[in-house]
Amino acid sequence: MKKIYQTKFRGIDAPIGERGNCWQAAVASVLELPLDEVPDIQVYDDEIHWFDNFREWLKQYGLSAFGLTTGGNIVIQGYHLIECKSTTLNNGELHVVVGLNQEVVHDPNPNATSIGEVADYIVFTVLDPAQSQPPSGVEEK
Repeated sequence: MKKIYQTKFRGIDAPIGERGNCWQAAVASVLELPLDEVPDIQVYDDEIHWFDNFREWLKQYGLSAFGLTTGGNIVIQGYHLIECKSTTLNNGELHVVVGLNQEVVHDPNPNATSIGEVADYIVFTVLDPAQSQPPSGVEEK
């Protein structure tokens, strides 16, 4: 994980293209990509199917993603996204941070001091486990 910070901070009331890009920065952080190599979900033409578009984009990295709501006995291992209530926007909007084993390890908002109540998790999955590589520094057996 490489810490990447968002560059836009406005809420849902702002024009498309000016809204916050915490999702883009969180994904860039997990995938260790430059911010401009990750699509900004707010500019997808089809707001209803934006997550399908995001998963299609992930395929080039051999990945997919799915959402898990909070509650129950959820155990998430590895890096993932956490959607939580924004503490900087006061209208109930969601903010996205990076989690590791269900603990926040990076908030892409450089001005953040805390996160709000967790709404859900976005978990990355490998499309073909036979093609996956071990993390750097881990020896294969």
